[in-house]
Amino acid sequence: MKALFLVPPPALNARGLPIDRVYGCNYGFDYKPPIHLLQVATWARDRLGWQVELLDCPAEGVDLPAFERRIAAERWDVVCHWTTYLSAVEDKAAADRIHAVAPGTRFVFMGTAVTWKPDEFQVGRESYGLLGEPEHTLRDLDAVWRGTLRREEVDGLSWFDDAGQMHRGGFRQLLDVPELPMPDRRLLRGTYRANRLDVASITTAAFSRGCGFRCTFCTTNAIDQAIELEFKRTQATYVDRPPLRKRTVEQIVAEFEDIASLGIQGVEIADNIFTWGKKRTTAICEGIEPLGLQWICLARANMLHDAEQIQAMGKAGCKMVYMGSETFDDGLLEDCVKELKVKDVTRAVQVCRENGVEPEVSVLIGASPNETWKTLINSWRMARSLGTSFVHFSVALPSPSTEMYDQAMQHGWFVEGDFRPADNAREVIIDLPNLSAAELRMALKLAYAAQYLSPSGVWKQARKVRTTGDLLHKAKSAGRLLGFLAEREGPGAHARVPPGRVTPALG
Repeated sequence: MKALFLVPPPALNARGLPIDRVYGCNYGFDYKPPIHLLQVATWARDRLGWQVELLDCPAEGVDLPAFERRIAAERWDVVCHWTTYLSAVEDKAAADRIHAVAPGTRFVFMGTAVTWKPDEFQVGRESYGLLGEPEHTLRDLDAVWRGTLRREEVDGLSWFDDAGQMHRGGFRQLLDVPELPMPDRRLLRGTYRANRLDVASITTAAFSRGCGFRCTFCTTNAIDQAIELEFKRTQATYVDRPPLRKRTVEQIVAEFEDIASLGIQGVEIADNIFTWGKKRTTAICEGIEPLGLQWICLARANMLHDAEQIQAMGKAGCKMVYMGSETFDDGLLEDCVKELKVKDVTRAVQVCRENGVEPEVSVLIGASPNETWKTLINSWRMARSLGTSFVHFSVALPSPSTEMYDQAMQHGWFVEGDFRPADNAREVIIDLPNLSAAELRMALKLAYAAQYLSPSGVWKQARKVRTTGDLLHKAKSAGRLLGFLAEREGPGAHARVPPGRVTPALG
């Protein structure tokens, strides 16, 4: 089976910018290696014996004309897409172009968008959706193509009959994560950088699937969004979530060693949480310390209070840890079942800073329906007072895998009546009881401007520039931010502030 694993040219999406496929909810100021697509491509090669190629057009500089020349000149048996909500239009447009020149091509879509609405992914005679976790379903689909299994017998698969009717298999049981092969980054031919790391090139890694917590708003990384969305179909309530599954310490250390052998200098760990226990985290750090890599990760604030663990992380090359603080109001944290207190965040920032790891906090505007201008301004001031180099700002995006989506549907918060794909770093799709969509978007702009365009904010970023490449990358990111701040409010931005509302300035 000759297979192309494809990220199409950005010209096929509305903004003409690369879409992040690691977390899946924004275009992003950094474009990261598509780790979930790479994992499936490696699986297909190593476990199914496929001849695979990964074409990452944004990273490889393949524009639309070059892409069209390529698909006119070469044929594949199957083309596979990792499709997020935002990338659905782009991926289907690419599939349509391939189908036009090679009608016999099979198309496989994986990820959140096809898991949510598999009926919208029909291209040509043979289109398939791998719903939720894709690897074992791809294995069974391969057996279908080899004639040893019937499509009707495959769990986790969507497909179309000759009349165009979509069929959907049963729930696919989850695999054991340690059985996955190490993603082969030799399949990646592009170059990647990251604002939060001072080295290049960088890669992404995903060592676990699942999360042990129940935050109502949480759009986990893109593989877990798809898994949770499919898992949600089987649940009568939202008490249970997919189980946490982790690679072994030995596997993680081996993958870091492989990354270092390729000359890659930095790693963004995309696990929803990396610090699952002091003993495990310290063992990983001891194993990777000799490699000299820089890396960043995500963790819960209350998992970052142990100085010895943070010291081990810093010695092993951890440059920054992102903690989802979301809001600096204990009542709102309770609303969204964050299972944290503000004091947990402030303590984590202090412990990280004192022990050699830069902390990053976040403000998720509208994480709770009880958000107000007062709570927002308090969160901004608290976040700025912590003095971190980065504060991540975004607006709550109640995607279909979340409990917040159910709340939004029940209470009519969606501006357009239901979820639509959006970039939560710049778009707003909900009206909350105390804040309209226009006010939420205005709040996002004010937050970014105050954090990154103030003299101190500019200086914090400028002092990280060490090479011409650093300067160009940060200039590109700054240009995107300025472009967002300069955008005129239009119908899609929901910019009308309701009469009688006074929008306060950011103090």
